[in-house]
Amino acid sequence: NTNMLSSLFGWSYGDAAQAEGGSVATFFEEIGLDHNSAFLGVDGATSLKGEIVARIPKITDASQFREARHLLRGLGGAVALREELTFAGLVDPITDTLTLNDKPFNVFAQLGAGSITQASLAEEQAALGPYQEKYLICANRPDNDRHWDSSDPSWVPTASMARRHRFLTTKNLHWQWFNMLVVGMVPLAEGGVDPRVALAEVEEMKAACLRYARNTPGWSEQVGLFVNIFGHNNVNSLFIHVLDMSELGPSFSFQSFKNCPLDQVLKVLREEAASTLVASPTAPAGLQAQQRSGQTRKSATPGKMPFFFTGTDGATSVKAELVGRVPVMKDASSYREARRLLTEEFGGYATLREELIRCGFVDEKSGLLTTSTNPFNIFAMVATGKVDQPGMKEENEWLADFADHFIIACNRPVCDEHWDSEDPEWLGKASMSRRHRFLTTKKLHWQWFNALAFGLVPPSVGGASLAEALNEVERMKAAALRYASKAKGWSSQVGLFAHIFGHNSVNSLHIHILDMSELGPSFWKQEFKNCPLDAVIKVLREELALQEGPNGGLKLVTEAAAAAAKAATEAARAMTENSSLQSIKKNGEVLTLNVGGELMAVSRNILVDMAPAEGLLQKLFSDQWEHARHQVDGKGHVFLDYPPNAFRLILNQLRMLHVTPANEVLPAPNVPWEHRRDYVELAMSLGVYEHVALGQPQWGRGRPWEGVPARKQSWSLCRRRPKGPPPAGPQELTKSEEPLSGV
Repeated sequence: NTNMLSSLFGWSYGDAAQAEGGSVATFFEEIGLDHNSAFLGVDGATSLKGEIVARIPKITDASQFREARHLLRGLGGAVALREELTFAGLVDPITDTLTLNDKPFNVFAQLGAGSITQASLAEEQAALGPYQEKYLICANRPDNDRHWDSSDPSWVPTASMARRHRFLTTKNLHWQWFNMLVVGMVPLAEGGVDPRVALAEVEEMKAACLRYARNTPGWSEQVGLFVNIFGHNNVNSLFIHVLDMSELGPSFSFQSFKNCPLDQVLKVLREEAASTLVASPTAPAGLQAQQRSGQTRKSATPGKMPFFFTGTDGATSVKAELVGRVPVMKDASSYREARRLLTEEFGGYATLREELIRCGFVDEKSGLLTTSTNPFNIFAMVATGKVDQPGMKEENEWLADFADHFIIACNRPVCDEHWDSEDPEWLGKASMSRRHRFLTTKKLHWQWFNALAFGLVPPSVGGASLAEALNEVERMKAAALRYASKAKGWSSQVGLFAHIFGHNSVNSLHIHILDMSELGPSFWKQEFKNCPLDAVIKVLREELALQEGPNGGLKLVTEAAAAAAKAATEAARAMTENSSLQSIKKNGEVLTLNVGGELMAVSRNILVDMAPAEGLLQKLFSDQWEHARHQVDGKGHVFLDYPPNAFRLILNQLRMLHVTPANEVLPAPNVPWEHRRDYVELAMSLGVYEHVALGQPQWGRGRPWEGVPARKQSWSLCRRRPKGPPPAGPQELTKSEEPLSGV
């Protein structure tokens, strides 16, 4: 098993299995695990919801729904799922009903209970006929309905999926009806219903949906009923999508991976009812229902929880909530906000520790990270020597004195080989640079598993003080830079990045060490979560200053920084020259643009230097430019929805302006008649028409060629001259270099 884990080491076991050409199930069998009964923490999952979506990324038919229910049974069944929902504040542990709090806000439960109403739908409820006693028709937000057919990327994920799109929910708030995944699986002793009763209830839901569509004016006979299975749901209360399939919008295709037809659910429920399959209430190790005193949050007032997070996008864990609340985690401000949320809203370190214990990443008694394959925690296994990476012994020697505390780890060879691949299969999986390593720690106490927790665990329960934590992070930085200064072939442009909890794919420490001189597409794919280690240090320093005052605690920090600087003397040049992401975004960067479906490569200085300062083109690609603000295609190329022929002609004219010396004249562009209208309108929209105007020669904007005399221009009466004198170029023109005047 150790050899297999070593050879397949990568971002996650799922990626490893796929990269090797196999399936997740095959991968489990090869390393001796039952893939339906082991919680492995896929992609760093710390909840059943995260595990299900990572293991079954698409649930659109009976086979996938059947697999999801089978997986849930293996991971503890309804009991484990109820505990997760209780932990997240979605289920009241006393009444077993969905909560109706502001935090978490559960919209369909609120509607079903009548806590909030949609007045505009009062007449539509009558279309349910006798079913309106049990069910409720709900609408999307008006803005989402209005944009049902919008192809704007900002609306596609949230807009209604059809011109006529409604939801059906239930007025029964018992948690067993919150999602189809668990329908019929709750034990009778826990208030559940028999599988046959559950089947009859879902059949009735279907009948209610069809009754509504049939009785509502404007609906066609093409009615589609879909559900989003737990893991892929963004609300943790029942909602069945009722769609008029005669007029679907782009959002339907966008969400097709999780739209499971209700008939497919019924097919599986019929199978189970026929064979009287009842879910086992036993949870495996790591996901046992927390019934110990003080573990389950109980409230003296049924339906009211003392606190918890908002359940953003259906989150049932701290990890998912952080992603929903802080979707981009790449700087000090976002890291600061993540720590604030954890400490002020999510219950602090104790809640985080409980989540890690519940999913098996932390041993409850010792407080140490677990190193078994259930769950799979690769960097903890590397730190303990359970996974040996061939060829890394010599590289770890370059850590020198730091080798007693830290370990350098590598990616899988196949990930390193594809570092510059733009294939969607490798984006986000391949190494982020030609030279990419990880630094992890030999300290297995859970407080060091991720930068989110640094300095938050009190010394009274085994944690390090904030000053000690900052000291340790300074040492991590020094160790990483020491390695890079010794490693063969590395440039002085060294980047150090952390993936903060929520955006991490492994629940043990790993600092990304990158040679920023040769970045690959995966770096840009993951830019939204690459948080510089310097940003982490900045926030920890701020917190320490607030905690201890202007001078308190800084003595230890100063000593730590001095020790780190001394230990990393050989890396000083890398430390001073290292800049963050902006050091790579130079004007010389070569971009591959997808313009109307055609790929075009261009140096960014053409787009920036040759375009007027106030023009759209210059603004799009200026120093404030970020990839995240652009629409991208499936391969990560910036997508510009412009006519490709017109854009190419404009681009070529700008290129010629760039290479034509400032003491020479570039003839007016030669644009084919059929492209002239698009050319002119696009150039004006981009704000560059004055530089590429039809029939207007232009002075070049390049540097005069040294030792090469300016070409003499021959002007005829029918040939226009450029307007005005030549612009001041990189060097002043002498009188002898000015172009000849006269006809």
